[in-house]
Amino acid sequence: MNDSPNDSPKDAPNGSPSADPSPRVERLAASACWEYLQSAELGRLAVDNADGAPDIFPVNYVAHEGALYIRTARDAKLLHIAQHPMVAFEVDGATGDDDHYWSVVIRGKAERVTRDDEIRDSGVRQLASWSPTAKFFVMKVVANSVTGRRFPRHASRKDPLKAFEGDATLPTAPEPPRPPRAERPAPIPHFGPRTGPQDTIPGPRTDG
Repeated sequence: MNDSPNDSPKDAPNGSPSADPSPRVERLAASACWEYLQSAELGRLAVDNADGAPDIFPVNYVAHEGALYIRTARDAKLLHIAQHPMVAFEVDGATGDDDHYWSVVIRGKAERVTRDDEIRDSGVRQLASWSPTAKFFVMKVVANSVTGRRFPRHASRKDPLKAFEGDATLPTAPEPPRPPRAERPAPIPHFGPRTGPQDTIPGPRTDG
């Protein structure tokens, strides 16, 4: 049966249609991303070290009102976010029926939580860390952007591989042509003061 003009693409979990034209990969609406975030408890926090090198930490978390709350000790993560607060956070998993894989990425700012009422309201007190290390403090990632994808498990591929040829870096964009250099204008002729018979100053008279 042919699709009618009113047929919509396959919906995401919250009923929002996918924005991805591909039939195999769905780009998830923000609300669907948060639904998946709330269904999981383990993610990966990507940070810049204090010296600028990248690092990543597997952490347990809880999602609450546009932020992720993470139990932490006084460890390297706190030092890193003090120097480089912008972070990324990735979570992935499979749907309940195991028919689809999904992945959600958050980009935002990490900071320490300094108020007891925020710790209480976030629900992070009920979060159990999988790590045996004692964690008495809380940090949060406030989302600036959230993106996600979902695709069927049966759509996995194993394409033939080949090595890159030559330089794998992106080509450098050519420099725009420079405008032609303007020629120096010809100098304006300079004329001295006009002299004529009326301007001639007679010299001293001599008698012959």
